[in-house]
Amino acid sequence: MGALDGPAVWPADPEHREAIVTLLGMAEAEQRWGDPGRALDLLAGVERILGGLPERYGRLRRRCLRAVSRS
Repeated sequence: MGALDGPAVWPADPEHREAIVTLLGMAEAEQRWGDPGRALDLLAGVERILGGLPERYGRLRRRCLRAVSRS
């Protein structure tokens, strides 16, 4: 998985893993498109599933939290 390694527990099922990767990509897109709140919702869902977030997405969450707190 490369850059996505690091959360507590990735599911063994490849289709489940693919769905999680899709959700992470959606979170990145929502942040880019100016909806950090939606990105946070998606990241929270992934975090509940995995028990953590890959480092890259932890940084994304922090950026989104700052953006939401400014609005």
